[in-house]
Amino acid sequence: MYLSLGKAAKEAGVAKSTISKALSSGKLSYCEKNSDGYKIDPAELFRVYPKITKTDADDPASNDWQLGQAGLETTPYSAKFEIQLAGLKSLIAEKDRRITDLEADRAQLREDRHRLTENWQEERIRLLKLLEDQTGTVKLLTDERSTLVAEVQRTFWQRVFRRKPAMAA
Repeated sequence: MYLSLGKAAKEAGVAKSTISKALSSGKLSYCEKNSDGYKIDPAELFRVYPKITKTDADDPASNDWQLGQAGLETTPYSAKFEIQLAGLKSLIAEKDRRITDLEADRAQLREDRHRLTENWQEERIRLLKLLEDQTGTVKLLTDERSTLVAEVQRTFWQRVFRRKPAMAA
């Protein structure tokens, strides 16, 4: 439901020229301008010009024929917003629930990662110790005399006469 220039001026309690100047300066935006005139959104109008309060003289009398029509017109408009508000509240509640679930999942993943890291470190240390033990066993089983001979330095005379050094017993 959009307002015309005159109806907007009446609702805001200002002159038509004031609304027109606000529209041309950009202070107030409008949805559409066609041959019928401006189409102004009420929310935009009341953002710039707060709604004036109605007095008892402005309310129609009980025998006025516009009472039924005015009541029918505002009820669906407000009911529509109530439905939208309820929908938005449910969306916000769903968003909050999902955020809570995601935070719980994130905390669980952190705990799992920490536990796995500790387990990997313990397994790494265990495997390194096992490797050291196996290396020691292999050294005991290997004949290393040939490497000892190669490591022993020949004396000057052994090099001159091309003799091998004597094996140490």
